[in-house]
Amino acid sequence: MATILRIVSAIYLIFIWVVFFGTMNVPTPMASVPDTTVKLMVFSICVGLSIPAVALFAFGQVVADVRVMRNNARLQTEHLDAMRTYYEPERRRLVG
Repeated sequence: MATILRIVSAIYLIFIWVVFFGTMNVPTPMASVPDTTVKLMVFSICVGLSIPAVALFAFGQVVADVRVMRNNARLQTEHLDAMRTYYEPERRRLVG
């Protein structure tokens, strides 16, 4: 799930910024508004549209990190059980 979230958000971000750079090469259709103002507005819109994608990417990263932490905790628990079984004689008799 984490990989899918990161891939979808990356595709969305790439799409937004490809559209932005595509609009930078097109002349402004409005003659009454300066070209720099239109480009600044388009940049602001693209930044605003990028915020949800960045949040989705961060959530995907958190999901992946939680999975890694749970896996590490499970491995450490198994190692601790094995060490206790080896070093505590009364547990060795109960298990073996």
